[in-house]
Amino acid sequence: MNLDSLSLALSQISYLVDNLTKKNYRASQQEIQHIVNRHGPEADRHLLRCLFSHVDFSGDGKSSGKDFHQTQFLIQECALLITKPNCEYLMWPRT
Repeated sequence: MNLDSLSLALSQISYLVDNLTKKNYRASQQEIQHIVNRHGPEADRHLLRCLFSHVDFSGDGKSSGKDFHQTQFLIQECALLITKPNCEYLMWPRT
């Protein structure tokens, strides 16, 4: 796999997660899934990192709602994560 291709794919995932809205949610989700299917566990792990970094876990109850779509996507991905055969690799990659 070409490293430049992977870098571009990871950047695209970051961009799509950054810009999730109600209007583009379904299309962005489908594009991200296509990228993950094409680039494998590294892209899947990057998606999870992006989603976790966008969700406010402070617990102060004052969320502005700006991370609503990222939170919904993270919930979906976590539910799917346990069904993936490479779940352990995604969560704890070997170095």
